[in-house]
Parts: sequence; C-alpha cells; structure tokens
Amino acid sequence: MIEKQVAIVTGGSRGIGAAIVKRLAKDGMHVVAVARNLEKLQAVCDEVISAGGSAEPVVCDIADSAAVGKMVEGVVEKHGRLDVLVNNAGITKDGLIMRMEDADFDIVIQTNLKSAFAAIRAAARPMMRAKYGRIINIASVSGVAGNAGQANYAASKAGLIGLSKTVA
Repeated sequence: MIEKQVAIVTGGSRGIGAAIVKRLAKDGMHVVAVARNLEKLQAVCDEVISAGGSAEPVVCDIADSAAVGKMVEGVVEKHGRLDVLVNNAGITKDGLIMRMEDADFDIVIQTNLKSAFAAIRAAARPMMRAKYGRIINIASVSGVAGNAGQANYAASKAGLIGLSKTVA
C-alpha cells in the first residue's frame, strides 16, 4: 500500500498524457501510467523515477470497457486508494462523413468516450468511500466547435464534455 496520493493517467505514454504523468509525479503523487505500448510507458516511468518521482506502467487497451474497469480495480486493490483519475487517452480516425466507416466511428467513440465512462464508473466507488477524489477528463475544442472530417472525434469529445458535467 502506498501512502502518497495515487493517480491513474490514461494515454500516459506520449504527448499530453506523458506530460501529465511527469507533472503529477513531480507534485508528489504515485502515478499509474496507462496505455497499450509497454515500451513507451516504461520510458516515461523511467524518466519519472530518474527524476526522483514515483510511477509505474500498466498496459491496458482502454477501448475494452471491461479491461478498463479491471485496471482501475487492480490499481485500487494494489495501492489501497485512488485519488486522481485523468481520462486523457484518445484517438482519431478522420474522414469525410460520407466515407466514414461504422468501425471508424465506433472505435473513436469507444476509445475517447466509453473508456472514460468505464474508468469513472470503476473509480467512483473507491473515491466515494474515501470521501475524496478528482476526475479530470481531457476534451477538445472540437467537442464544442466541431472540425471538418472529424465527426467521430468531435462527437466523442462533445460526449465527454456532457459526461463530465453530469458526473460533476
């Protein structure tokens, strides 16, 4: 069991997610970095550890809602707590609406929106028991304004904004 606050960051292997992992660790949290690629996750965690922080990689395909739920439950079981959940992971499968395949629409919604729902659902119970928790969902201006060729992405981010407001 870890005494520090524990944070989960999805999409923690690169870009904004990696920056969030590093910042939360710098702020004294133990960070569980989550993504599909262990090598990239390990590199981010090694960088955190070499800077004196605390982080660990966890491989999870967040497009799989059951796997997301199990991942969150596993972190809580291992560390005895979950203080922060950052739903950052996201993908794009851009294309004009008349050419967009159902599979491209579905995987973006599954990855960008449904995974956040699954993670929030799993995190809610331990956070409510602890009477403490922070959930941060990384959306996009595309969810408010739309963007040409991104019907699936904009819909997923607009949904994430609505989900965030409702859960709050």
